[in-house]
Amino acid sequence: MAEIKDNIEELEKNEAQPSEDQEQSGKRKIYNALVNEEDDSDKKDVEHLKDVLKALSINGLWFKKQLGVLALILFGIIIYISNRYQAQSEMIEEDKLHEELQDWKYRSMTRNSELTLRCRQSQLEEQLKAMGDSTLSSSNDPVYELTND
Repeated sequence: MAEIKDNIEELEKNEAQPSEDQEQSGKRKIYNALVNEEDDSDKKDVEHLKDVLKALSINGLWFKKQLGVLALILFGIIIYISNRYQAQSEMIEEDKLHEELQDWKYRSMTRNSELTLRCRQSQLEEQLKAMGDSTLSSSNDPVYELTND
């Protein structure tokens, strides 16, 4: 009796654990199901795209009718891009010239102030004294104002 119980228990264990052949065939079934499912999804995507195109009524005839409009839009885009490039180049050039003008303006102001400093009466008198010319001298008499009465 004990042997029969042991045999029954072994059979139950064997039924609970599938054999290697059964495991491999199960894996093949799962793999085939996955592969077939992927194929179905690709087919579904193509069919879905066809349905969308049919709903939108987009076909070769539509493109032929709208070719002029599409060409006009493309031409407009090209003109827009080239015009923007040219405008941007001009703006860069304008900024460069503005900076150069500012630089020349500051240089001019510096030269003007140096010239004014060198042409002052006191500076000229000092230069004449340094060179030894004593014939010129500044006046000690006050300046007279002439008025028209």
